Amino acid sequence: MSVDKSLATPAGSSAGSSVQSLGSLLREYRERSILSLEHLAELSGVSDRTISDIERGVSTAPQRRTLVALVAALKLTDAEQNEFLRAARVGRSTVVAVGRSATLEPRRLPDFTGRTSEMAKLLTFIEVEPTAAHTVAPVAILHGAPGMGKTAMAVEALHRRQAKHAMAFFVDLNGLDAFPLTPLQVLQTLLKQALPAGQQVPKTLDSAASLWREISADSPVAVLLDNAASEAQVRPVLTTGHKGVVVVTSRRSLAGLEGVRRFPLGPLPPQDSEALLAEIVTPGQRENSLRHLAVLCDHIPLALRIAGNRLASQPAWTVGDFLDRLRSEERRLRALVAGDLAVEAAFSLSYGHLNEERQRLFRNLSLLKGATFSAPLAGAAMSGTNSVDPDGGADVEEGLDELVDLGLVQALTGNRYRLHDLLRLYAASRLRAETSAEKVAAHRAHLRAWLLTSTVNAGNWFEPHPVSVLISGTQGAQFSSSAQARHWLQSETTDWFGAYQEAVTRHEHQDVVKVAQSLHWFAGIWETWGNWHRLFADSAASAAALRDKTLISAHLGYLSFAYNNERMDPERALRTAHLALDAAVDINSTAQQGWAHLYIALSQRGLGKIPEAMTSAEQAISLFEAVGEIEGQAPALMLKGSIHQAWGQLETAVEVATGLLALIRSSRMPANVADFIEFYTLQLLCGVLHDLQRYEECIEVAGEALAVAEQMEWHLGRASALYHRGKTYDALNRHSLAAQDLSRALGQAVTAGDKRLETAIRQMAGEMKDKLAAVRGDS
Repeated sequence: MSVDKSLATPAGSSAGSSVQSLGSLLREYRERSILSLEHLAELSGVSDRTISDIERGVSTAPQRRTLVALVAALKLTDAEQNEFLRAARVGRSTVVAVGRSATLEPRRLPDFTGRTSEMAKLLTFIEVEPTAAHTVAPVAILHGAPGMGKTAMAVEALHRRQAKHAMAFFVDLNGLDAFPLTPLQVLQTLLKQALPAGQQVPKTLDSAASLWREISADSPVAVLLDNAASEAQVRPVLTTGHKGVVVVTSRRSLAGLEGVRRFPLGPLPPQDSEALLAEIVTPGQRENSLRHLAVLCDHIPLALRIAGNRLASQPAWTVGDFLDRLRSEERRLRALVAGDLAVEAAFSLSYGHLNEERQRLFRNLSLLKGATFSAPLAGAAMSGTNSVDPDGGADVEEGLDELVDLGLVQALTGNRYRLHDLLRLYAASRLRAETSAEKVAAHRAHLRAWLLTSTVNAGNWFEPHPVSVLISGTQGAQFSSSAQARHWLQSETTDWFGAYQEAVTRHEHQDVVKVAQSLHWFAGIWETWGNWHRLFADSAASAAALRDKTLISAHLGYLSFAYNNERMDPERALRTAHLALDAAVDINSTAQQGWAHLYIALSQRGLGKIPEAMTSAEQAISLFEAVGEIEGQAPALMLKGSIHQAWGQLETAVEVATGLLALIRSSRMPANVADFIEFYTLQLLCGVLHDLQRYEECIEVAGEALAVAEQMEWHLGRASALYHRGKTYDALNRHSLAAQDLSRALGQAVTAGDKRLETAIRQMAGEMKDKLAAVRGDS
């Protein structure tokens, strides 16, 4: 059946009476044919979710191919086809005469809540009056994602200062319609409000602009331009000599406008979200905390208002009842509908303005698990190829810029982005509706392979013997330095660890052990992550499934390390290390026995069994020496030095640490591992020298450790070295130098995300502040 080409004709080009809505027509034709949503979906190839969206009015402008498929599946007559397509045209664009609803100002909300800081800044800005030296009216751009309350805030701000203006004009620029107002229509709409009733408005842009300049220069006019699509709609209104104020709302930032102040609006702070809900929800319905409801609404004002309105309109419901409806991710967007307010519909308007490739990018972002993401990771979610540019492809970055401009994605510092939770759910719903299950599965598999290979590539920067792996033929991201690799591992943790857990669930044991193998040295650099024990428990289980005792011994050793250094559970660590030793003995592996004894010594030291720990450490050293494995011998010697320190044998500890430094610096150990061991050996030596009260030497050694951390571009290393040097300056009563080091250390610890070290530094910095104050008081 051929489809009427007039589908592309703007609405209004053909005469006719009122048109039944597309959604009601589709439901009528489907029910007449005795078809369920699922059956029509099967016949047409259009997902049942998309059909449901059209029928419910969430999707008023479906794509042409969707309409063609539905017409064919429903077997409509020519007359019915024309009626169906006519309804689609009306849904796509509704062009009405100037002076229509474009001038119907939104109602001021009596329960407007929150935005205290943003409102104060906005009012301060728009209350500036033009002067002889500065004749341009203040122009404020309120921009942000759908549902953030931009219009409500603009209306509230102008009402709070309306007394200063003789007139206030409103124009809805219809920025998300198929045919937004033209610049001429914008001026004509303003002039109709400004001129006496019946007076004709100019019909050309130049004459309309000239008349608007005269009117706006004569009296202090406040103008609200709502829902702008582009800069061109706004520019003619921004005249020199305008004595009032112009406030513009838009999902876009309108970056091309000059001389304006932009006010980005995001989700409400949690306390404001709860306050807004408390204004709407009756006390009798609040047997549950409003906090959980605010969280599930993603702190988005539109979602909060809809949730509140639904509860207020159903007095028998409680907050708990509505929470039950929202907890299902697939049902949440459908539940956030109240009358003609719908979160999903608000998102759909922005989504509909994207081209097909940008829509695909937005949909595929729902495959990512992290709260934030980078352009390369977004590219991996898009890609069906075997490699992704590690710097982020230009097309992906341009696509993300467009999503940011429409408020669908939030841009963050450091070239990172955020997809808010409700928008993630919407993206996921569009992915299910517009992409086959087979393609979604293929995208997930590719993304998982890319993430796992990238993780190995990053982890290899810290390994003495890099793991060679190409998972599913995927190259993954490449890294040019250990700092870049460390940043990627720490920034994309949620996604790569999620991919790792999926591999565990899928019993992909070879991939699991390879990823864990590549990360075990990095685990010593990022001890505070909190999930190493889970990662290595899974890899040890995969090693057992593979029945490879070399792998079993190695991964049980990694797990023992995690129990010691991350979980602070030396008893469990000791039991695990003995299992690693048993496996190593079974295969007569000297090297693996050395590692097992090292982990046993580490556990024994943690349990305070100092003589036993010394014996185990010496056994490890002997075994490593026997096979020439310096990468094991060096950390075993470092552990031995720390055991001497714990035993009070400080001079011997200095000798061990000094000898180890000489060994490291003269060996051919890979630089990435040598730097790591050298840093911790210097830290050990600094601590022992401090215990010996050899403070000047300690300061010098701490400086060497700081230099190594600087070379590694390692925030946590810098923080630790500065902290130790600051403590030593304090011991020498050089409080000013101590305070400087502690201040720098605190910044590095915060950046590194190490809460334990941050707390210790803050405590000492507070003590140092008191000491400095006391010194100043004495003088």
